[in-house]
Amino acid sequence: MSWAAPLAFAWAGLTVAVLAFFLLRPRRQRVVVASLLIWRRTIHARAEDTWLAWLRRHALLLLQLLAVVVFALALARPERLAMVEPGSPVALVVDVSASMAITDRDGTPRIQRARDEAAALVHAVGDDRRISVITAGAVPRTLVAQTTDRAAVTRALGGIEPEASHGRIDAALDMARSLADPAAGGIVALFTDTESTGSSQPAFAGVRTVVVGEPAPNVALVSFQVRRRLDTPDVVQGVVAARNDGSTDTTAAIAVTAGRGTTLSRTLDLPAGDREILVFDELPVAPGYQAEVRAPDDGLPTDNLAFASLAEPSGLSVMVVGNEPWPIVRALQAVPAVTAQAISVEAFDQDASTADLYVFQGFAPEILPPASSVLVQPPAMPALEIDAPSTGDVRPLALADSPLLRSVDVGDLLSGADVNYAPPPWALVDLSVGDRALLAHGVVYGRRIAVVGFDMAGPRVSQAPWFPVFWANVVRWADPFAPLPEGVTLEPGRPARLIPHPRADRITVSSPAGDTTEFSRLQPAVLDVQTPGAYTVRQFVGQELVAQTSIDFAPGVAAPTGRIGVPVGSVSTPESTQRIQQQTDVWPWIAGLALALLVVEWWIFHRVRGVR
Repeated sequence: MSWAAPLAFAWAGLTVAVLAFFLLRPRRQRVVVASLLIWRRTIHARAEDTWLAWLRRHALLLLQLLAVVVFALALARPERLAMVEPGSPVALVVDVSASMAITDRDGTPRIQRARDEAAALVHAVGDDRRISVITAGAVPRTLVAQTTDRAAVTRALGGIEPEASHGRIDAALDMARSLADPAAGGIVALFTDTESTGSSQPAFAGVRTVVVGEPAPNVALVSFQVRRRLDTPDVVQGVVAARNDGSTDTTAAIAVTAGRGTTLSRTLDLPAGDREILVFDELPVAPGYQAEVRAPDDGLPTDNLAFASLAEPSGLSVMVVGNEPWPIVRALQAVPAVTAQAISVEAFDQDASTADLYVFQGFAPEILPPASSVLVQPPAMPALEIDAPSTGDVRPLALADSPLLRSVDVGDLLSGADVNYAPPPWALVDLSVGDRALLAHGVVYGRRIAVVGFDMAGPRVSQAPWFPVFWANVVRWADPFAPLPEGVTLEPGRPARLIPHPRADRITVSSPAGDTTEFSRLQPAVLDVQTPGAYTVRQFVGQELVAQTSIDFAPGVAAPTGRIGVPVGSVSTPESTQRIQQQTDVWPWIAGLALALLVVEWWIFHRVRGVR
């Protein structure tokens, strides 16, 4: 026996109040009578009373005290642990791939049929069965694990929705077997619309497969990839794979668009259940590509669109403005896909410059160009709330997980020529000295800005091991073609702020389902992830596509509810019975006893002490 709330025993102190009320009850009134003859027998009987008679006279007080004590016991919530033999475990695997969103001819979605079939199985098995619910999506997830709480299982099944992705059924079944091994008496049930699964495949051995949905016409893009042709690097080759999931032959039209310009189209005869590959050989080089398939009476449009880009980094143009720029230029030129050039302060023409990243060394223009900027030991800049630099000997403190100081030993950065600044309100301090900053970065006026206070032109700086590493970190963070800032964690329901290229006047975000959201220059662009898959962010200057970025979102697998204390991976054999500890609440019975005592006390008071 254990107690969930032992402090509740303090309520037993109310017995003192009951005794106080009993002692303070009204005294008997003194009455003068003519004779005591009629009371003599009563006085004689009271003198010979036993302890039973005393109990009868004080029955109400004793019942009241006992009720208070029993109520205190109930509030302490006693619990009893016992070893029980649970029923065999059951694991329900629900396919949540994109095809489960198809609606049958009667108007019922396939996912709804799967939920209903799974609920029917839950009601059919015994109440002592431990049930687990697993979704087979892009990332299989365990919603509940080995629980006998039927309400929790019902809630888990009711919240299952299809994803715009391909379900990993084999991985989900592996998770299910770890929770309910069929070889040890467990039951694994798969609810899917894929008829090709069966016991003949090793991944589905011992699995009860329930196929839901009716045959429906559907043509899907299986894959889309682009690459430069080996014989002509200036020409891009696109490979598109399409599949007919319907029961009848059909003709599909496939179109591939390069950037915002060239579109090539083909028609393709697809037999029922067949898969075909098309090759587009004459695509121009573009920041991004889009493939789309169209077919008559297509039952699932969410799998008709795909995006691809060349597997090569975007060319980044960097301009270093300063009187000693060459060490920085050489370090930047060592970064892949970076083209760096140097220019003196006198020769810098702000209106004629079109670089993607600027490094200003000891100098700052009156108006920042539309690009990311790194300010190396700048003078005071009131427009950016940067004060005049100063010097100090305070020991520096580095920010943990700083994107600019990754793999850099902070002690090697410092020299006697360093300066520091009061941290601007828009910046995050990477390296601080007291309340001032040696290195800070942030986003202001739509631009990525970094302020560097340590020396970048000393005689031994260019030979230091940290120098090229630091500039590689700067380029990675300040790349204006990467709309999602480094280190941002994507979570469903929490939109992430995107930082487009400062010259971009329009940005679009395409979800895995093919839905596209467009943001203008005046709107804050966000990435709102709801389902796993690849989200495509495209940036435009006028009608020109300047950047296309694919951002993959796969939510982490949370620890399943109730998994703690349940052995996973080691299940009992059919000859041995697994026993587990089960906790039973005792307090409801004690509370019922306390109520019964109050009822008895009420009955005695009104039937025995009352007027007859």
